[in-house]
Amino acid sequence: MNRRLWAYVLITYGVSFAFVGGLYLAGVTYEGTIGLVMAITYMMIPALVAIGMHWKAGESIRDHLWIRFNIGKWWLVALTLPVGLAFFALLFSLLMPGVGFDPEMNFYLELLEDALTAEELAEAQAFFDRFPWPLLLLLNLAQAIGFGATVNAVAGTGEELGWRGFMLRELAAKGFWTSSLIIGVAWGFWHAPLILQGHNYPEYPLLGVFLMTLFCILLSPLFSWVTVKCRSAVAAGVMHGVFNASAGFSIIYLSDHIEPFTGITGLLGLASLAVANLVLFVWARPSFDDLEWFEEVNAE
Repeated sequence: MNRRLWAYVLITYGVSFAFVGGLYLAGVTYEGTIGLVMAITYMMIPALVAIGMHWKAGESIRDHLWIRFNIGKWWLVALTLPVGLAFFALLFSLLMPGVGFDPEMNFYLELLEDALTAEELAEAQAFFDRFPWPLLLLLNLAQAIGFGATVNAVAGTGEELGWRGFMLRELAAKGFWTSSLIIGVAWGFWHAPLILQGHNYPEYPLLGVFLMTLFCILLSPLFSWVTVKCRSAVAAGVMHGVFNASAGFSIIYLSDHIEPFTGITGLLGLASLAVANLVLFVWARPSFDDLEWFEEVNAE
């Protein structure tokens, strides 16, 4: 990693960890509505640091961070691949002994008991009972893609302008897989302050830091691949938004969620992402060789 990239990572980590650490010392913890606001703010930091560094250097922020809205066929992959990965993880989670497929989503309703009032829970149950589960699934899919590609994509782009914008460009000379690995490690450990407060792995916060890092390492090549195919870090932001909105599909149709095994962030989910990477390696053979900006980076 060059000095510029080290500076980016250190500043991003410093600002991010100071933000969460300061709130923690002030008695503000990662939970409820406040936790959501914390997460959204946290997700914007990688982009803000990247923008600041390019602005200070007098460089084009739009060009260097790949802020492009050149919507084409590969953007469809950005919209649908996250959903496919969630259901692929669901299939792997069903390999867990004692875990079955539950189209009635009874386990999901149990989870909602802690977040909803009795009246709201009854309304949710009535809504689920109103539709046959295949139709309800389609409605949920439409909601996940629609919400993920709009509202969620704003926060997702906040991360991706850093990981797939700044870092991918700076690491391009190292090749597709090496750059994806380095980004995945930086991306994964960056989540540590939130993971330690219960994000994704509430029962295993310390182990969760390492599982989240492995999760990001396995997810990184898929995000990088879509980014280079779309020629846009904004497309990665959309993919990130849809991924966050659809990840729940990997557990809501399970009869039970056994942490840290089931779900896309669990061990079986990690196994499904490893298989997805194998498919990517064998089928797509991703590289930077055909990208104009790859040559520009090497020439700098």
